[in-house]
Amino acid sequence: MKKIIIPFLILLIIILILFFVFTMKKRVNIKNIQHLRFSYTSGYAMYAYTIYEIDYKDGKYFLTTKPDGVPDEDKQTEEIKKEDIKAIENILNKYSVCFWDGFNKTDKNVLDGNSFSFTLTFDNNNEIHSYGYMMYPKNYREVKEELINIFIKYYKDKE
Repeated sequence: MKKIIIPFLILLIIILILFFVFTMKKRVNIKNIQHLRFSYTSGYAMYAYTIYEIDYKDGKYFLTTKPDGVPDEDKQTEEIKKEDIKAIENILNKYSVCFWDGFNKTDKNVLDGNSFSFTLTFDNNNEIHSYGYMMYPKNYREVKEELINIFIKYYKDKE
């Protein structure tokens, strides 16, 4: 009986190790952002969504901002400093945003809630896509707060 159990346990351990090795996501260092789009809603009121979008064009980075409550036609695009891009990359790496890829969760029990969408293209066309409705990936609040602190200084109030 022992002769059967020991090989079976060894085989089971090997299968479990292989399963974990192939299903675990690999930590990726985020650098050389090509495109970033981060948006979130804050209810169903008119213009109750915020969009921040970064694009790399002709050796420069541009940030388009559309804060909550601002009509689409009032969104603004400004050149963003390279040190702020580095700060954004540091935030994304600090909170392991690479593990957000594939996050797509919805709380179907909430009818009037908040959502977010995050898309990132970086370093040789690596991509991260995530979405949530009243459900968020690990460190979402910290990432959101730190990114907003960088993004909002580029939006100039027209009043």
